[in-house]
Amino acid sequence: MRFFLDIAAMLAFRARALRAVAARRAVVAGFVVLSVGFLAFVIVRNLVYAELQEDAWAPGILNALLHLNLLQVLVFLSVVYVPGLICLSNALAGEGLGLSISRQEYQTHISVLFPLWGVLFLIAAPLQWLAPEFLVLEFVGISVGLLTLTFLLAVFTVWAVKELNYISVAASVGVFALSWVTLPLFYLLTMFFLALPFFIMIPLLYLAFQRLRGYFAGREGESAFQQHLRSLMVNPQDADAHHQLGLIHLRRGKFEAAQKSFENALKIDPSDSDYHYFLGKVFEAKGDWAKALEAYEETYRMNTEYGLGDIFREVGKGYLHVGRTEKAIEFLRFFLETRGSDPEGRYWLAVALQQLGQHDEMRVQLNTILEQARSNPRFFRKENREWVFRARTLLRSSSQFAVRSSL
Repeated sequence: MRFFLDIAAMLAFRARALRAVAARRAVVAGFVVLSVGFLAFVIVRNLVYAELQEDAWAPGILNALLHLNLLQVLVFLSVVYVPGLICLSNALAGEGLGLSISRQEYQTHISVLFPLWGVLFLIAAPLQWLAPEFLVLEFVGISVGLLTLTFLLAVFTVWAVKELNYISVAASVGVFALSWVTLPLFYLLTMFFLALPFFIMIPLLYLAFQRLRGYFAGREGESAFQQHLRSLMVNPQDADAHHQLGLIHLRRGKFEAAQKSFENALKIDPSDSDYHYFLGKVFEAKGDWAKALEAYEETYRMNTEYGLGDIFREVGKGYLHVGRTEKAIEFLRFFLETRGSDPEGRYWLAVALQQLGQHDEMRVQLNTILEQARSNPRFFRKENREWVFRARTLLRSSSQFAVRSSL
């Protein structure tokens, strides 16, 4: 219910509602809302033109399905248009992030833009029915519904792109205008239906590859899982078997089972820093930062060089999330003295500085992340996309807040 309330609030240009929808990353819901809205508009439009022009489209279920173009629209928007919007936004922002986009960026844009567009289609549908045409020139009819829809899509897309990517209105308008270069591909999808399988095969082949890779990885993981279970049946006091089972549960997102496995390993051997560290990872994933910090501190007490010094970042991150900001800065600065190219540690240091009101220093840290992303190889940017994206988002949001505060 809250999802639809936030969608309605976006129609009033509420940025907070947009961010709430983006945070949910409800990609499936976005596809559903867009499909419903698009079908409603196209069906109404086809019915209207069937009355206005008898030969507009021949009757028949198969022919009607071909004219709806739903599949073509979904493929075009999800595979071509939305990735194009993201890449153009990054390019106009000037961060030099290339053509790679993160899963977080993609899911965020899909979960916001698709339901927004779907609702706009629903709004335009009754207008299309009530006022199908207001001006007819020879063979061309100008539709009130389509004209209204085009205007609304342009306005709300520009606004959504601006808010999602923290860029200026001018840059957002530029992104929207440049995104029209992808329309020839949509023309191919709609005008040459036989070409559709070629476009569909691209994402389908990628998904098939991902599924196949996941299948073999799952088989390997299941084999390891069964092997560790057999080890525990032979020797229930095998701490490493409990630990390995915990790692498998953690990778699968089964946090309760992972926590139990790591705790069992610690009962048997409380002196192993690995067991404490990964128990902290479980608590972090569950959002229990107090317990996560406790586990990280124990790991640090046992081995100050754990994970080639990563433990300093984890302890600092833990202090930050429990409100001990100055301690967080102390650990994160020490970590960055030897790992200055780590974008995650630098991002959390920027967040800590923001909490203390040191906004200039925060921007220095965030700009450093972006500069490192520009100067490092492409694989570095790809591996650290999440933190580069977070840094850019925080930098732009803080800049916008500073501008509003000065007004």
